[in-house]
Amino acid sequence: MRDKIFLFRSFSYFFRYKPLKLISIFLSTLIQGFTQGITIVLLIPLLGLLDHNQAASSGNKWADMINPLFDTIGVRVSLPLILSIYGVCILSIALINYFQSVSQVSYQQGFSFHTRRRLYKKVITSDWNFLNGKSKHNHIQVLTTEIPKMSTYYYYYLELTKKLIFILTHVVLAALISWYFTLLVVVSGTLVFVFLRGYLKQASLLGAGNIQISRKMLKQIDDFWQTVKIAKVHNSEEFYYKKFNDSNMLMLANQCRQTKNRALPQLLFTLAGILTLTLFVYFAYNIAHIALPALFVLIILFARIFPQFMSVNNDMNMLLSMEESVKMVLKLDEEIPERDFDKAEGTDGLAFKESLEIKNLTFSYDKEKFIFRNFSESIPVKTITGVTGKSGCGKTTLLDIIAGVQSAEGSLFVDGAELRRENMPQWRRMIGYLPQDSFFIDGTIRENLIWDSTTDIDDESIMNVLRSVDAEELVSRHKMGLDTYVANYPYHFSGGERQRLALARILIRKPQLLLLDEATSSLDVASEAQIMECLVRLKESVTIIFVTHRQNLRGYFDKIIAF
Repeated sequence: MRDKIFLFRSFSYFFRYKPLKLISIFLSTLIQGFTQGITIVLLIPLLGLLDHNQAASSGNKWADMINPLFDTIGVRVSLPLILSIYGVCILSIALINYFQSVSQVSYQQGFSFHTRRRLYKKVITSDWNFLNGKSKHNHIQVLTTEIPKMSTYYYYYLELTKKLIFILTHVVLAALISWYFTLLVVVSGTLVFVFLRGYLKQASLLGAGNIQISRKMLKQIDDFWQTVKIAKVHNSEEFYYKKFNDSNMLMLANQCRQTKNRALPQLLFTLAGILTLTLFVYFAYNIAHIALPALFVLIILFARIFPQFMSVNNDMNMLLSMEESVKMVLKLDEEIPERDFDKAEGTDGLAFKESLEIKNLTFSYDKEKFIFRNFSESIPVKTITGVTGKSGCGKTTLLDIIAGVQSAEGSLFVDGAELRRENMPQWRRMIGYLPQDSFFIDGTIRENLIWDSTTDIDDESIMNVLRSVDAEELVSRHKMGLDTYVANYPYHFSGGERQRLALARILIRKPQLLLLDEATSSLDVASEAQIMECLVRLKESVTIIFVTHRQNLRGYFDKIIAF
């Protein structure tokens, strides 16, 4: 029952993308299934129309039925006419196959594109708490690997449908000639299929194993890249190599088992087909005394029908091996609600010219130990407010609540206007956030500085911002200037340089409130002093909330909130 529900859910998911187009693809698949492989089979009865007497003596019912129709309309049956009819039929079949193939591939690619885009939007618009509690590797794996597998999964379902129709069509044609020998073929293929069903169950287990190993390998690659310098300093490259190689060997072994699990049923089907065909020809010719032309057609039909049982088994093997991928995509889609982007075209209705008021703030992570209980505080504009205290006291949590990424009981007021969900996008547009560990992308310095800016900014404006944080030299020392390409940024700039560039990137956004979370904790005394002097100058135009555990910075703060 569970499998049927899953089958329905997965098909409905695929169907919702472009239902009318999928229906047209399915209809063309039906036609293709009826017409596939009849090229030679069609030519034989058509050639039988050439001679009435020969057709009658050979018991060709097809000729007896069709020839009178040509006589009625006064058309003489000839070889050119027969070949023309045959050519038109084959060309029509080829056009149908072309349409079906192009449409199906287009639908698959469009479905993958649409699903990947929609799920990525769901991920990036979901709550911070949700993202913070999930493994990024799972999401990366779904978006890059499992969605294409899901598309292929539906391809095999369409192929399976086409092959089942193909089998049905050829079984009907064969039954018109000899129903009992047709029954022999169908029963033989079905028995072999049922006998090999254990391989289908194994395919599902091996497919799930493949996903788990892939996820493990992805994490191990990422772990090395995150700790590459430690690996070099500790001379522990072999440790990372062995961990990855162990997973790589598991992947190889699992894939080999998958190959054997698909290949062995094909071998057994082939052997069963040879045995069935041998018995079939022997009894048909020596015992049933079927005429050679009819026997020839039956052999062709058999040669087309029986391998389809093998192909159906292979398609089902592939389907089950990718079933876990489909479940992963469906699970991710179901656990994240659909949301639109929070847009703030301007800051009308929300001004930050006097103060930020925190009133009766209450928050706890485990509902037993409170981080804040009825906490109230006022933060004046154009000041540096220091938030100090020991680790775990709630300094970073306070910044998260102010930024609106963490919800809590209580209220926040900006110049008397309460922050609510409706005006939160406007509020966030006023904020710049600088964490302890700044990030950079592999790209030019310019691309890094204007990374998420919502407005165009010229190079002169960028350089002015760099001067304001004493970072102009970091660009001018490179021959390419802002066009300098940076990769592996932790080893291209020092810690203080990275923080000044990161601060410049935030200022390019023209924020009214700067939230700095331990922004100097990893810097030396000189670099820290340089950053703090920059902030002192910046407070003339920007309000700053600075979280730190360092007591030596208290002299830079206009106000201190101590926990």
